[in-house]
This record gives sequence, C-alpha cells and structure tokens, in this order.
Amino acid sequence: MTLRKHRTDAAVAANEAAATRMDASAYWVCLALLLAVVTLAMRIASTW
Repeated sequence: MTLRKHRTDAAVAANEAAATRMDASAYWVCLALLLAVVTLAMRIASTW
C-alpha cells in the first residue's frame, strides 16, 4: 500500500513539474509573439 502511495506521489510531482515546464514554455512563446507584433508594428509605422 505504501509503495502505491509513493508511486502516486511521484506521479503527481512529475505531472506538476511537467505543467510548470509547459507554463514556462507557453510564457516564452507568448513573449516572443508579442515582441514580433511590436517589431512589425514599428516597421509599419516607420514606413508611413
């Protein structure tokens, strides 16, 4: 019984770590997209 609980705790910890990595990568993707949009807007504004 304790082995099963230990495995469950390890699985929960692994899932939380994966979710944290997923959130971090989503943050960097959104940041890169925002930077690309700002750069594009500046280029468009400079041509006018």
